[in-house]
This record gives sequence, C-alpha cells and structure tokens, in this order.
Amino acid sequence: MGFKRVVAVRSWGSVSALGCDEVRVLESYKDKKSCAAPRTFEGAVRPVVPLGPEGESLLRDVIARHPKAKKFDRSVLMAIAASESAFRASGWEAVKDGLQIGVNIGSSRGATGYWEDAHREFLREPGRRIPILTSPLTTLGHLSSAVAGVLVLEGPIISSSMTCSTASQAVFNAAAWLRAGMADRFLAGGSEAPLTAFTLAHLDALGIYANKADDPYPSRPLADPPEDNTMILGEGACVFALEAVLPRRAAKAGLAGVIESIGYGFERIPSPVGLTPEGDALRKAMAMALGGCLTDAPVDLIILHAPGTLQGDEAELAAVRAAFGNEVPDLYANKWKVGHTFGASAAFSLELALLVLRHQLVLNLPYPNRARNRGRIVKKVMVNAAGFGGNAASLVVSSPDLFS
Repeated sequence: MGFKRVVAVRSWGSVSALGCDEVRVLESYKDKKSCAAPRTFEGAVRPVVPLGPEGESLLRDVIARHPKAKKFDRSVLMAIAASESAFRASGWEAVKDGLQIGVNIGSSRGATGYWEDAHREFLREPGRRIPILTSPLTTLGHLSSAVAGVLVLEGPIISSSMTCSTASQAVFNAAAWLRAGMADRFLAGGSEAPLTAFTLAHLDALGIYANKADDPYPSRPLADPPEDNTMILGEGACVFALEAVLPRRAAKAGLAGVIESIGYGFERIPSPVGLTPEGDALRKAMAMALGGCLTDAPVDLIILHAPGTLQGDEAELAAVRAAFGNEVPDLYANKWKVGHTFGASAAFSLELALLVLRHQLVLNLPYPNRARNRGRIVKKVMVNAAGFGGNAASLVVSSPDLFS
C-alpha cells in the first residue's frame, strides 16, 4: 500500500468568520447566508469576510495569555489561536516531551497590517526611527516561530509562501518530513490577514474584485451563467495536527482523515497573473494526486480553488474535465462563504473536506451554479489550490476506514 506509513490529520483548529470550533464551522456551512460584510476602505465600501465577534474575542484572549503578542501582526495572532486549538484537540500535550514536533505555517502576504502601518509612519516622518522590532515582526518566518514559542515545541520550524497554494505546500512539506521520519508530529496550515486598503487596491488594479457590496452573495464561484469577476477577500487561519501512522492502524486511531496523496503542477503562464484556458498546472496536479492514491476508492468530491474569477473558474473546470474525463466527481467551492484567504485558502478547503468526511455534510451552492451534488456517501475528497505564477497543488484526503 505505497508508503509504510501514511500521514493523517489528528485534529485541526481554525479561526475565521465561519467560527472557531468544529461545531460552529459546521453549522455555518449549513447556513446558506454568506459571511461577507460591507466595510469601508479609503472611502470605498467593499464586500469582505472579516472575523466575527467570536474570532475577535479569541485574538484578545491570545494577547491576554501572551502579553508579548500585543505587538504581533494580526496574521500571527490568528496562527497562534488556530495552532493552540489544533494542539489542544490533538491530545499531544501528554506525550510532547522529547518529541520532535515541527511547525510549518504559511502565508501569501505575511504581516500585511504591521508592514503597511510601519511603512505609512515611515513615509509620514522619514527621519524618525521606526519601532525596533519592525524587522523581526514582519518576517514570514514569524508565523511559525511565534507558534513554536507559545506552544514550547522542539522541532523543525519552517515558513512557506507560494501564493494561494501556500497552505497545501505547508501540508506537503510536513508530510515529507513525517514520512522520512525526521519529525514525530507536525502543525501545518496557513494564516492570512489581507483586509487592508492597499491589498484591495492590488485586486482592483487587476479588475477581479467584486463590486456589489450589498449583494447577498457578492462572490459567486461557479455561477451559472458566469457574468462577472466576483472575488472577495477574507481573513483567517487554519492549522492541522499531522502525524504518520501505519495504514492498518488508521481506521482505529481516532483520526479525522488520511492525506492519501498529493500532487503539484506548474505551467508557463502568459503573464504573472494569467492562466492558460486549459488550466494545465491544475490538470497536472490532479493527475499526480490521482496516480498516487493508496486505495482504489474513487474521488467522490472535489473542493475547487474556484476564486470566483471568470478566467480562474473556467480554467479549473477545463482541468477537471481533462483529469477525470467522463467520471467527474461532485464539485463545490467555498469562497462564496469564507472569501479568498490567499495563503490560507487551501487550509479552509481541507477543513471543509474533513467536515464532509466526518459528518457527511451535504454541500450545495445557494445560487444558480455549475456545481453538483448527487447526495452519495463521501469517502474521498480532492482539494485544489492555485495561485499567481502558474503554481497549482492538489491533495486527496480520505476517510480512515478506507484503510481498514
């Protein structure tokens, strides 16, 4: 059955507009309301998906328990909150002494708010000395090192940044360390806090941001018919507690899911942001993931990257048809609900996949769409991610009982 050990998700933790625990997130997906809310940026009202009251309370709690965190960027606070939740749920506390527990938390943009605030102050008074901790608190590595420091972990501490497939790459990297026996456990995932005027201006320049702040569904991935670009930004963090187990033990180990296979792809795109109409990078990633599956069960569901852009959604659908032929699984996209969280987006898709496997959550988009759900039992889910630069990633997560 392939590798002697498989990499499994023991538990996970997240903080987002969906909620901050499994029950709340599950109920949020059952609710057909979008989590988007209008917010004003430099005088313009835009639809975004900010943390709700529960998330804000959790970040205040992080600062109360770790006073030094008061200076940390919002992305780091969310990474700590999600990691602490995943770690508590893992049951590792009782056995962590002497274990090599690695951390790989990724982000596309990193300390966005801290960076922009510091630079704004610098431009206002160029001769003034900036805060002494500006450099260490704006490194991408601070996401993982802060988590390791708070949880008092000993193991490889790694940062990842590969646009919108960052969280997938973090999980892939953790899986490689675990399969190689170079770590005993891993916390891996993504965190992103991109709700700033400057970041929204990036997307405005590309012409892909949704412009209907009062629409009940401002973002509509896989809409039918596709009429406009409807990408919106969200913020949040999602982190997974990963460990390697023998395949025959997976079904009895109380696991949330097994990372059965991974795939990646790259294509020489026509521009730094463009995609080929065929979505070749995603096709390669899905084909690799399908070829690496350890069980014979088919993929029942694909959680697409589907950012709600005309070009991105169409390219991914073309890639799915090329990879699966006449046997296309059920399709779904969650960015209408949680927004596009850049480097954390694949982590939220994996969280949704685990919820489907554990609770057999039935997924339907609440607007006219080209997705489908045949209502069958889901045992195997593919999660896609793609980002600027022509990079794509796919992973297959399966129910542990497929390994019994």
